[in-house]
Amino acid sequence: MTVLFTPLGLAYGTLYSAIMLVRPRRLVVVTSPQAVVNLHSAVDAARFFHSRFEVETHLLDDPLAGFGEGRKLARYLVAAADADNIINLTGGTTALQDCVRSVADILRSQHKAVREVAVIDRRPADDQKRAPLVVGELVEVSPA
Repeated sequence: MTVLFTPLGLAYGTLYSAIMLVRPRRLVVVTSPQAVVNLHSAVDAARFFHSRFEVETHLLDDPLAGFGEGRKLARYLVAAADADNIINLTGGTTALQDCVRSVADILRSQHKAVREVAVIDRRPADDQKRAPLVVGELVEVSPA
């Protein structure tokens, strides 16, 4: 089963693109109390095209400086891993991104399958804000 681990910030176009490009069976979202309101916009739009995925949501209380909180959460999140684990490095704050990147590090240390990706949108920022539900591109990020 494909599991997508991804951060979610105030803009939800990246999450929508990640779902559409990866087509996970399970979506594990790390977000903030302020940004969680955007989750349904992306998920509902993606379900129109790809309906078969479950969603887990986890909140960081401090999405700006909660690195310790995020790394502690990452140790818990690895339990959601399966045979095909994809880590989206884009979206949200640096602390949210660090949390999902920590999931990748832990999975690698456990010799589990993991791929890191970035979702990019080459359109101008104004176009992205006006029409966030446009599928971007998926870029594979090689481990160091």
